[in-house]
Amino acid sequence: MLRTVLRREVVALTRLLVVVLTILLALLELGYRGAAPTSGMRAELLTGLMFGAGFVMLGTILRTLLRGQRPRKAEIAWFLVWCSFFATDPIGLPVWEGMGMTGNLIFLGLFVFIELSRLEFGGGFTLSPALLFTFSFILLISIGTALLMLPKAAVRPLGLIEALFTSTSAVCVTGLSVIDIGRTLTPMGLWTLLLLIQLGGLGVMTFTSFFAFFFKGSNSLEEQLRIRDLSNTTLGGARRFIVQVILFTLAVEAIGALFIYQAVPADQFASVGDRTFFAVFHAVSAFNNAGFSTYTNGLYEPVMRYNYALQWVVALMIVFGGLGFGIIFNFSNHLRAWLWARVRRWVFGGPCERIPRVMTLSTKLVLFTTAGLLLAGTIGFWALEQDNALREHGSWFGRLTVSFFGSVTPRTAGFNHVNYGTLTVPTLMITMLLMYIGASPGSTGGGIKTSTAAVALLNIFSTGRGRERVETGGREIGIMSVRRAFATIVLSLVFLGTSITVVAALENGHGLLPIAFECFSAFATAGLSMGITPDLSDAARVAVALVMFVGRVSALTLLIGVLKQVEVNPYRYPKEDILIN
Repeated sequence: MLRTVLRREVVALTRLLVVVLTILLALLELGYRGAAPTSGMRAELLTGLMFGAGFVMLGTILRTLLRGQRPRKAEIAWFLVWCSFFATDPIGLPVWEGMGMTGNLIFLGLFVFIELSRLEFGGGFTLSPALLFTFSFILLISIGTALLMLPKAAVRPLGLIEALFTSTSAVCVTGLSVIDIGRTLTPMGLWTLLLLIQLGGLGVMTFTSFFAFFFKGSNSLEEQLRIRDLSNTTLGGARRFIVQVILFTLAVEAIGALFIYQAVPADQFASVGDRTFFAVFHAVSAFNNAGFSTYTNGLYEPVMRYNYALQWVVALMIVFGGLGFGIIFNFSNHLRAWLWARVRRWVFGGPCERIPRVMTLSTKLVLFTTAGLLLAGTIGFWALEQDNALREHGSWFGRLTVSFFGSVTPRTAGFNHVNYGTLTVPTLMITMLLMYIGASPGSTGGGIKTSTAAVALLNIFSTGRGRERVETGGREIGIMSVRRAFATIVLSLVFLGTSITVVAALENGHGLLPIAFECFSAFATAGLSMGITPDLSDAARVAVALVMFVGRVSALTLLIGVLKQVEVNPYRYPKEDILIN
């Protein structure tokens, strides 16, 4: 038994070593192209690694067949393509050079995904979903920092703090930046940033679970339990939910990129490729509520400031990304049932059948809260900035667009469409409140979430009316939901107060309001700033990066991951009321 376990661990470590070598070679090619080692050396290393990967896959297929099992389709397909390329030339070098380095790296990348999907280590060591979620973000931030520090990622070498801050902001989909993204990062750096935004917005566990299912054809029970806990779905629907999230995200981003491409003028770009990349980058950044832009001033750039069509497309994508996947899927199921009932009535006649209760209470609360915040924010921005930020927009449609965008972008998106350093204090206070509440649960955004604010408000009204239970919409809200809502609010306020105090102590040259605005923006992963981000010291940048991280993974998630114990106490203490006021 021990020999079998050791053999399995050795095989897993060997495969992991091959994966690490593949990743290092990719970094060598992407980050040091044009530098040592020479192109010939890289080609030889690449060819050798391709040979090794092919033989590893062959051994895996043969071992599976000898056990009487059926090899995975992904492994067979990869190996057949490998054979078709090398069959044309026994040496292989001209063939792989003809494919180009990019094609080789894509081919090796598929090999890496296949190998990672089958890695299994024993020992019985498991992590709670909360800690696993946290560590996945730490790992992704570390990898992103290393990638952004590569020579070919920027036009000048990025320092450790600059790369760490940028990587944290991208993974936590915040949008705060201490560098000029469009002018400092090279195409490789921008694609790296885009990948970090996508992975960070949807969550690393979402992608790893998706690829594990895609390449293995199934998920283990442990993986499905983790997906269920992270996505708040049933055990049977966890795998389906992950696939739906990935496909829905790619579809919405593709549609959004198409609309953005049509909304921006062609004469603002040097080529069709630049225009396409602008559309894709801003579509991904908007849907993931990241707020990054390739322009120095974001959408406040003079060439984009009055492009109202672009602002509406970006705003709608922000709203879609901030609603939450579970909310969108649940509402779509309700809408489909409602439409189907009407169609059957029009086609077959007779009264509509009773629609089952498909829409959950969470969906109702999120939709009503989101609509209320958007409406209140739009009216507040319009009323308070008539003689200030809206003065340069002459038409009523332009002012409506800017006001609506000013209500949407604080909801953890962070696109600059006005100069936030010149806004009035009441507008800044409303913006900070919108940033604090943020997006909805299960979405790509941050903040304490709309459902938390709604439950807290309902509990306040229930307490004021002397009711023992929190009820709305014909349903009673569970006591654990109420407790989690208030725990989230208290922890967030304590952490925000601490972070503002620390940053203010490290930055004596800025006022309290800009620092508070910065910390609220970082915690809510909103990405808005009054213009002090590039001027922060290294110590303050590290502090703000920590605020972004805690805001993304949630202080309550960290607390649960550290303190939660699977323990059931078979007793209860006597109850005693506490004087509150």
